[in-house]
Amino acid sequence: MNRPSLPTGIEEFERALTECVTIADRAMPDFVVLSIALCDDDNDVRTVAASQRRAELLDGLQRALEQGPVLDAIDSGAPVTALDLVADDRWPRFRTAAPEVRGVHCEPLTFEGGLLGVLTVYSDLAHGFAEEVWVAVRLTAAHIGVVFRTALDAARMREVAAQLKEALTTRAVIDQALGIVMVQRRCTAREAFEILRHVSQDRNVKLHQVAASIVEKVSGEPPQRSRFQEPPQRTAGRG
Repeated sequence: MNRPSLPTGIEEFERALTECVTIADRAMPDFVVLSIALCDDDNDVRTVAASQRRAELLDGLQRALEQGPVLDAIDSGAPVTALDLVADDRWPRFRTAAPEVRGVHCEPLTFEGGLLGVLTVYSDLAHGFAEEVWVAVRLTAAHIGVVFRTALDAARMREVAAQLKEALTTRAVIDQALGIVMVQRRCTAREAFEILRHVSQDRNVKLHQVAASIVEKVSGEPPQRSRFQEPPQRTAGRG
């Protein structure tokens, strides 16, 4: 199964996942703990949210043993359930290393057909997953896809904003260089731009770098980059 690229604002996404775990944990009985682990293209698995430290340690134990339901769920992209590990012989090393765990369920977290990671619930009791546990797991897994879409859209907006800032900054430098070339060559703006473009292609350097070198050569110092300030954040006020 393919792996969606995680958003550049991964910290925000992980904070949202922590909130998802906190909410889901309220629907769980005391003997159940849960975690969310994300995976990447290199099959590295990392726990990013857990209701208790113990759930994170159980995820890590499986990675260390290279065996366990979490790894199977990630490898297969399908749910993995063991209602009583004592009677289940699929992961003997994990069962021996964590004898207190009797039940486990791993729910794959998907987005547009790709695997993000896995939501895991551990139970200290055999057959300890009541109906409210299954409902909470399914709702949480479905909600995480929505959270990922929101984080992805936000990351793309930040990327577009950064590209726009860079374009505006480099455009100011190019305009300065065009003015210099127009004066030196006594040509039009279009002709000056073609001169810069040919130099850029011949030297295999970006156009704004050619422009910056021209400005620096004439002025004796690097061109001053425009400074952009973020607009003030709006705060909700009372009418």
